[in-house]
Amino acid sequence: MNMTIRPFETGELDGLALLAQRLNASRQTGSTFCCAKAADIRRDFEQSMEWGFACWADGRPVGLVSCFPDREKGNADCSLLLDACGADYREAAGALLARARERLGPGMACTFFFPVENGECRGFLEQAGARRQVNEYILRLGREAWSEPRDMAAEPRPVREGELADFAALHDQVFPGVYVSGRDILEDLGKGRFVYVVSDSAGLAAYGVLKPQSNEQAVAEVLAVRQDARQRGYGGAILNHLAREAFFRLGVRRLELVVDGDNQNALKLYLDTGFQVFQENNCYILR
Repeated sequence: MNMTIRPFETGELDGLALLAQRLNASRQTGSTFCCAKAADIRRDFEQSMEWGFACWADGRPVGLVSCFPDREKGNADCSLLLDACGADYREAAGALLARARERLGPGMACTFFFPVENGECRGFLEQAGARRQVNEYILRLGREAWSEPRDMAAEPRPVREGELADFAALHDQVFPGVYVSGRDILEDLGKGRFVYVVSDSAGLAAYGVLKPQSNEQAVAEVLAVRQDARQRGYGGAILNHLAREAFFRLGVRRLELVVDGDNQNALKLYLDTGFQVFQENNCYILR
């Protein structure tokens, strides 16, 4: 491939966003970190201009890499999208990633999430020395497929003002280093995120975070139970409460969540509640 690699430029973002939208619409070429709509993709590209590079061939864009670095965690979430295969894919991907890593600087890991069907990306990353992480599953529950249990172990409720610090501390304890911190959730509380909890004599025992995405869909973004409060049915109570809130208060038709493939207890709970596997993704980290 006779190619040129150059940084994102403002005047080219519309075309790059359309390219990304087209490639991301196929699971054979998509990236989980990329949005579905061109307008949303363009907005992300504007925010990540400094770490975005495009591959051009014969005057047209054929691929790109877009990175979102988190200096505190030493990691960048990266979308690699290419309209190529075989040796052309490996050549272009290698050149794009080299430019991005040079710009990110030393000590930054690059994380890639992409559909299992994207074999070109997987093959390139394995050849580049990236380490494969546990696969993740995206599950979906339709309103018509859910029925509220008659008896639940507890009745979840909205988190109270006096519990906010305890909630943030519990979240950061259960999920250290996760992409969204307790502080992040609280900053969005009541606007883009809603938190529901179950408490016991020791304090907050379980919680769930509901995040509306559109008029059609919401996400059960986080669901957790304090370690010493597990096996009491609190997880199921929180999950069903999130479904009730999503379907009847927010009025959406689907509830979505993500679970790691090795979390068999959680996966069983979700499937028993009526969720179905919507898609499976690979995760690779290149250090």
